Amino acid sequence: DDARRPDGGVLPAGARPDELLVHQQDLQAIVNALWAGGAEAMSIMDVRVIATSAVICVGPVLLLHGRPYSPPYVIKAIGDPDAMRAALADSPGVQLYWEAVDAFGLGYRETVEEDIVVPAFEGTSTLRSGQVPR
Repeated sequence: DDARRPDGGVLPAGARPDELLVHQQDLQAIVNALWAGGAEAMSIMDVRVIATSAVICVGPVLLLHGRPYSPPYVIKAIGDPDAMRAALADSPGVQLYWEAVDAFGLGYRETVEEDIVVPAFEGTSTLRSGQVPR
């Protein structure tokens, strides 16, 4: 979640306004770490994420499969909780986000649940173009 400023909107000392927002790279780092930790299925805001899903932020909102979402962002993953937590802890991008959580009051919470549902993907998984790296 973006940082809350209960003190009338005053920025923390030395902070820039953009440091109080969850950014694309923060969400992407978490998603990548969960995949690296063996996630078998994942959703963001109850929308299924697949290998070709793009995590894109446009201003202060997430654009996922053409639909905008506002924070707080909820990411769910199915897999071994210990392996996914270890992957999150080992990710340099997630570590940077955690530093911002501590420094600026951004939201972050992990929970382990016994029973979650990740909905089926409703879009197309057909690639329209590709390029071989040179």
